[in-house]
Amino acid sequence: FSTSSNSNYSSSEVEKNSIQALIFDSYYDSHRGVITFVRVFSGELEKGKRVKLANSGVEFTITEVGYFNPDLIPNEKLNQGEIGYVITNLKDIHQVRVGDTITNVGTGRHLSLLGYKKVKPMVFASIFPTDSNDYLNLKKGLEKLYLNDSALQFQGIYSKALGAGFRVGFLGLLHADVVRERLEREFNLNLILTPPQVEFKREDSNFFEPVVKIMIITPNDYSGRMMQLVQNYRGRFIGMDSVGTSRDLSLQYEMPMSELISDFYDRLKSATSGYASLDWEFLEYRQVKADKLEILINNNLVEEFSEVVVSERAYEKASNLLKRIREIIPRQQYEVKLQAKYKGKIIASERISPYRKNVLIKSGKVIGAGDVGRKRKLLEKQKEGKKRMKMIGRVEIPKEGFLKLFKR
Repeated sequence: FSTSSNSNYSSSEVEKNSIQALIFDSYYDSHRGVITFVRVFSGELEKGKRVKLANSGVEFTITEVGYFNPDLIPNEKLNQGEIGYVITNLKDIHQVRVGDTITNVGTGRHLSLLGYKKVKPMVFASIFPTDSNDYLNLKKGLEKLYLNDSALQFQGIYSKALGAGFRVGFLGLLHADVVRERLEREFNLNLILTPPQVEFKREDSNFFEPVVKIMIITPNDYSGRMMQLVQNYRGRFIGMDSVGTSRDLSLQYEMPMSELISDFYDRLKSATSGYASLDWEFLEYRQVKADKLEILINNNLVEEFSEVVVSERAYEKASNLLKRIREIIPRQQYEVKLQAKYKGKIIASERISPYRKNVLIKSGKVIGAGDVGRKRKLLEKQKEGKKRMKMIGRVEIPKEGFLKLFKR
């Protein structure tokens, strides 16, 4: 371990007094708490020693250390340069993060290994179990995945339509699909994913949109594609620099967070054959012309599809969303009206026509042939029946529909 990389500590302090062990994986045991996998860079880890996590500040007493063989084989201590496991006996999984450093208690300083950085999720969406009884299993599954996936963030929420669930942060849409797949396969769950959204601040009638600064590092050959892509996502150019002696470029932009959390990251990777990398930091909230885009199904508001949208995106978002909803809702015995309401006005609409029986034919024979009044009476009777069905009927959106809507 090179002490020259961190000028805050003297060489004697690092070599003689410090413990520095990097956590690279972990899992939860119901009896022994969080079990971390570590590599010891300096010092010794042994049973009964009081230590702390450098970045979170959580203290604990080591209950056991050992090696992999490949099972967990207990040992008296782990020495400098060795890889093994540490049983923390911590029952809260949120206290331990992959990338954190185990170090001394009472050193008075953070002896965190360089390179640790909290991962920022790129896409936010809500996850709900199709069966409300599976809520606790979903929570347990997310907690277990969180232990070895430091990019995963989640908090509990409640929806009138979908019940109890979680608001979850992901790195991208692919990451979201992988997490959903693992939850369904490993924990035997049926899940619903809602479309990604961002929260706006509202003061009186004014909306403030979160704006971030993004830095894209991409090979020079893809710079033209990158600039066009960012402009399509309402990005504002700040600057461009070359990266060292390589042919890579660093592009800096300001971009609304609502654009970033959609499928921008995935499009970025596709446009550069996977070579580009992206980092971002929050700048500020800026006032924009925006309002809530409300989605109505048969005049009933569907809160899960409604979100705050800037004016320049309202019609485009409404039209695309209604067309996709129309594709996923099964045809009914009555007409289904889909509408998008923005600033008190209907700006887009779609219609799902009902199943309709030909009431003018019975047993292969035409009824009221030549009698226009008789035909009209039969059609009006059918129309009234459809109208009554519409009043008492409830449109159910299938689980697969939410999964399709999750992709832009």
